Amino acid sequence: MHLLLWRINVFDLFFSLFLIYLKCNSITGVKIIGHDASVKKGGNITLFCHLTETEENLTHIVWQKQTRENPKQETFLIIDKNGETEHKNDLLVKVKFIGNIKEKNGSVQLLGMTLLDDGIYTCIFIFPNGQNQTNISVIVLAEVFWRLGALNDSLWTETSYSEHTDGSVTAVSHVLGAPSKDLNQKKIQCVVKHSTLTKEQELDYIINVHYPPELVVISPDDPTQTQEYLCSVDCNPTPTSYIWVKVNGSTPHSDSNKLFVPKSSSDFNGVYICTASNQYGSASGVLFVNNTGSTDDCWLLLGLVFSCAILWISLAYILSSGGKMLHIPHLSKSTVKVNT
Repeated sequence: MHLLLWRINVFDLFFSLFLIYLKCNSITGVKIIGHDASVKKGGNITLFCHLTETEENLTHIVWQKQTRENPKQETFLIIDKNGETEHKNDLLVKVKFIGNIKEKNGSVQLLGMTLLDDGIYTCIFIFPNGQNQTNISVIVLAEVFWRLGALNDSLWTETSYSEHTDGSVTAVSHVLGAPSKDLNQKKIQCVVKHSTLTKEQELDYIINVHYPPELVVISPDDPTQTQEYLCSVDCNPTPTSYIWVKVNGSTPHSDSNKLFVPKSSSDFNGVYICTASNQYGSASGVLFVNNTGSTDDCWLLLGLVFSCAILWISLAYILSSGGKMLHIPHLSKSTVKVNT
């Protein structure tokens, strides 16, 4: 461990002094081609760096960086004239040299980028008599994703990124899927992660799926009162109209999704239809009303039931007494004479 730390310290000291010296001896007339780049969190990125317009041989290519993780400039990769590489801070599995020093191509690939890798990367070409360099801006985009929960099998997501001239980036993520009433009012969550946020930002979203009326149910508005009936509909958005019709009868008295049926007469008995509509379609439900009749009819029915009850009680009492109170006279034969 001590040996590794000593080697890193010597590495830093040597190249820091060497680069300070070379900065005072930049070679003019050469051109370095490099491009700023951006990458999504967790992705891989290629930093292109190519030296042109010179025939002078290189001795080294050096890569340095200043990132969110470490704002102080540090050297993380050195390529010698034979193409051999030396990595710092155990970056062997994260940094790959994909260029060619003989062709003066210093391009590298960085793997598994994190938000802390966002920053400025410097590509330095070193000659025996001096050096030239260029800076490459690397933007690691914020991570935007959806938590779909039980809807993972029904929905999928697509995310796009747009870079602006001021260096900012807009991330747009969409949830896609076949519209179904089963998805209506289901909750999902959009999550945003970025190094500038102290914690991940969570945004709740309720899916709103529009569909036509599919099920119409008519029931008493008040279980204790059957005079008013309510037309309930399964649809989204709510119906824009309700139409009540009495089959083979006059138009009933109604107010929106409520039907009013008087109980005082059987004249209002019959079949009623409620048709509910929204902008996507309509559906109907059926109600059959059969009132028992007027108030006088009710009292007559109550009296009949009461008389039958008294008769049944009396008969039961007589039978339980052994029949002593029941006298059935014998009939005798008789002759009936008819005068003509």
